[in-house]
Amino acid sequence: MKKSITLLAAALLISLSGYSINSKEISKESELTFSVSGKILDISTGEALAGVKVFVEETDTHAYSDFDGKFEINGLYPGQYTLTTTFISYESAMVNLDLESAEEPETLEVKLGQVSK
Repeated sequence: MKKSITLLAAALLISLSGYSINSKEISKESELTFSVSGKILDISTGEALAGVKVFVEETDTHAYSDFDGKFEINGLYPGQYTLTTTFISYESAMVNLDLESAEEPETLEVKLGQVSK
């Protein structure tokens, strides 16, 4: 009986130590994150649009453009994403992002057109 408890305790320690090694490996991989930034412009006038919602379809992450039309979204892990914009009386725009490399993506310029009546 005492031998089986000792074996069970040893097996538990081995499995837990393996878990913590795997957790460290996962956390090192997940330290790599990206920031995506850009500017939202009116397609007709070229003027900056403030208050445009920019969100990442695959996450709960979003931002709003400032008075200069600029936005920034931080903390995206490597992968492929769809960036979508929404703004009252303007058509939505979608931009595909490929964040697989170690390089930061270039600054995006998204032009939105008004909804035709």
